[in-house]
Amino acid sequence: MAEITTREKLILAGMDEIRAYGLRGFSLRRVAASCGISCAAPYKHFTGKQELFGEMVVYVNDKWRERQRTSLNIKQPVERAIADLAADYVDFLCENPHFKAVLMIKETGLDSPATANAAGLSVPVKRLFIVYGRKRGLDREELRSRIFIVRSLIYGSAIILGTDQELHDERIERLRSAILSALER
Repeated sequence: MAEITTREKLILAGMDEIRAYGLRGFSLRRVAASCGISCAAPYKHFTGKQELFGEMVVYVNDKWRERQRTSLNIKQPVERAIADLAADYVDFLCENPHFKAVLMIKETGLDSPATANAAGLSVPVKRLFIVYGRKRGLDREELRSRIFIVRSLIYGSAIILGTDQELHDERIERLRSAILSALER
């Protein structure tokens, strides 16, 4: 396994900082200290906390894309593909709770192109929903409504499940079933 770079350490420490303090309480000095580097060192990698946050979003989305390549199965009905991918995304968020801090942030004040993508749909998921919408003959508003329902189930489940593994698999199956029900209505 490759050694983690200082840049990646800063990104991961930044996620922990947001998780603990939110954007308003975010301190680049604390991020640097948690990495064991000087308070000036982050500026060798990022112009400031806005760029760091943007890179956190890129990092999380890259990790999800890597995982998505192995979990996406387009040879099944589109509803099932969406439900399976949603369940895998919840697993991904539960396995990486620090990613949730970045993806679910609701604070404003960041001006980064990556910020707009923090909780956006990935290209493969957008394509799945387009195929689904066409298959069902849904207008734009109805498709957006169903996407909202699915995303609510995903993020609600990710928050509720957290890292508790005791009933995790059973609850993931319930999530999958709920998503299928919402998509098949």
